[in-house]
Amino acid sequence: MRRFEREQISKKVKFISQTFAALASLGILVIGIQLFTKSVGFDLFNINYSLSKLFENEGNRKTNSYQEPHEKNELPLKYELTDAYNALNLNKAETFLQNPVTLSPIKPLSEKTVIKNDKNDKYNIIIIPSTTGAENIFSTIVETYNYNKLNLNGILPPIRETKLSKWSVGISLAPGVSYRFIKYNNQQINNSFYQTEESRNKSDQALMKYSLSLDVIYRLNSKLSFQSGLVYLNTGESILIKDITNDNNHAPAAAGNIFFEGKPDFESPDNTNENVRFANNQSYLELPFLINYKIKTINNLTNIEFQVGASISKLAVVNAIAYNFENNGYYLISGSNSSLYKKYGSNAILGIVYNKYITNSIQLFANPQIKIGLTNIYNSKYLINEHYYNASVRLGMKINL
Repeated sequence: MRRFEREQISKKVKFISQTFAALASLGILVIGIQLFTKSVGFDLFNINYSLSKLFENEGNRKTNSYQEPHEKNELPLKYELTDAYNALNLNKAETFLQNPVTLSPIKPLSEKTVIKNDKNDKYNIIIIPSTTGAENIFSTIVETYNYNKLNLNGILPPIRETKLSKWSVGISLAPGVSYRFIKYNNQQINNSFYQTEESRNKSDQALMKYSLSLDVIYRLNSKLSFQSGLVYLNTGESILIKDITNDNNHAPAAAGNIFFEGKPDFESPDNTNENVRFANNQSYLELPFLINYKIKTINNLTNIEFQVGASISKLAVVNAIAYNFENNGYYLISGSNSSLYKKYGSNAILGIVYNKYITNSIQLFANPQIKIGLTNIYNSKYLINEHYYNASVRLGMKINL
């Protein structure tokens, strides 16, 4: 696969990735606005996008819709007073609804109706035409009440008491940015174009990456908790390479080279416009050990925690390009058993956790997090030291057991 084909595939993948990222970001934004504010959703193409429907049971649906009373004196709707600010108005409304006279609309009399009045009354009967049916008298009041109640409480049902347990489990997805710190062990190795620390740091670029997490949390007390679990982390960076134009210009790797063999897959880039980019990808399985300490309680349902810890990582799979200083060529490294990459590593982790209860036992959280590689990802015999670091936001939920 040469440069033109690779560029076409790269453009398609990039377009699809950007489209998916835009749609995912829009969805997360809509969900976040509804969960962390008092917004109640919106309608589009006759479809309601309010998340409040997720927390509405069958009983609530029956309560929120108007029901025709079976008897004249039966109250069709009964509400629970949940907000002190509207308590007085709601009491008045309840008294108004319980009035049997109000529930019996005046029946119209037609002109053909014969009124028999044998007594000499002081008052004449006035015929009032009906303008509405009994089923529509209180519909506006009901709709207004439901709308105000939803705006006061947001899309989530009222939570009277939260469940605080010793153990919690959670899952999360963390989009983020990945880059690396690079250092040459010998500055005199190669001073050609791009093959110096300075040129690499100017030309290499960060990549959008992600991680998936399964969390297990032990709460020591109301402020301090310990967190572990399993994390799948994808990291890497974008580097410059160039297609090989003449196979005769590159000798194969030396027989005693423990990292590379055969002829290179790509040339080292130059100062022409023939250079292309390659996205290095390394995937790791991590075992984190974190300490979470509550630093602020916003209300009974919301708090903020400070997070610090470390993790042990194991290389799962790699698909990357590495430079061979002997023949000025780049080699494609794929799989999980490369001698060039270290099998195990360690990382330092620092973050902030924003927690919010959506039920009495389920919390949503947003966790901005910085992860810095403490160990070199390459074999110590390779002439380059590289440490990756990631900045991400973990978005997920956890359940108190």
